[in-house]
Amino acid sequence: MFKSIKIKNLRAITELEVDNLGQVNLFVGENNCGKTTTLEGLFFLIGATNPPLLINANSFRGLNVISKELWCTFFHDMEITVPIELSAEIRGIKEKQKLVIRSKKKKAHSMKHEGSDFVSVENVPGDSKPLIIPEGLEFEYSNSKDPDEKTISEIFMKGNEIVSEGVQDRAIRGVFINPLTIYSWKDRFGAVQRKKKLKEVLNFLKEIDPHVLDLRLNEIGLLEVDIGIPRFLPANLVGGGVVKFLSIALAMIEYEDGIVLIDEIDNGLHHSAQRSLWKGIFNWAQALHVQVFASTHSWECVKAFNESSMSSLFETEGKLFRIERHEDSFRVVEYTKEMLDESLESRWEVR
Repeated sequence: MFKSIKIKNLRAITELEVDNLGQVNLFVGENNCGKTTTLEGLFFLIGATNPPLLINANSFRGLNVISKELWCTFFHDMEITVPIELSAEIRGIKEKQKLVIRSKKKKAHSMKHEGSDFVSVENVPGDSKPLIIPEGLEFEYSNSKDPDEKTISEIFMKGNEIVSEGVQDRAIRGVFINPLTIYSWKDRFGAVQRKKKLKEVLNFLKEIDPHVLDLRLNEIGLLEVDIGIPRFLPANLVGGGVVKFLSIALAMIEYEDGIVLIDEIDNGLHHSAQRSLWKGIFNWAQALHVQVFASTHSWECVKAFNESSMSSLFETEGKLFRIERHEDSFRVVEYTKEMLDESLESRWEVR
């Protein structure tokens, strides 16, 4: 689990540091303050030897285009000469991890246009410096246990395909969930069955829809729900609330002892369901030893988070952080229980 994280030059974030992380963490703040990017920074650090996760991150934002021109979008102000730096301290053992992401560059004075994956470049008279074309990205991962040993991996375009080299598995595992996530119900429900957690999942779903009686995978791998009518229904058609609860429940079970990142956790949920969702997250985070990071704009979600953390068995592990941005400067404010209670009671703006 992470105790702290520091992000430099990732997307809009110039530099941002979050310390004193808990087991369940909620990020709030205005639009474009860096909440989603902070979650992405954590996601990339979890998969520090797996560069294709950057492609996944763009798809989570609805950007499914594959192009060389997109490599620079991960860098602050699209300045590819300044590397992205992600670092974190691990709880308990004080181990520090670091990931540096650099562009793989190709210098050129001119280049023929060969489709959407290339940029047409012409040398401007009087220009002494050649233009730089990003060919891909290089990941350099290291940790304080053996600072001299660095793991290098790469991702780049080869023709019209994405190619990765040096990809390695890591002991730490994590998953990113957001409103655009395409759910792999078959794989995740398999983990529920193996761990004999179906009863717990059903009880969790009943908090939002008491008509849910059973879950099953049909013959083509489609997850179906029994809601008391003559036939099972595909889970995606039962309702957004059930899908949200189900996606979070299955992710936490599959990534036991790992990390679950949830962007816009309140999306698709009525405010009356927020308390049940957070109650389940706190209970499962403790039982499954999962660290959770989430973001929201919802006052009701913040209130439900606070109430659920106070009623859980590890109240001190629920942390709320407000990210504040002024132009290119970022700071993070940690709300103590007293600050959050007072803010909610007085209806001060927390989000």
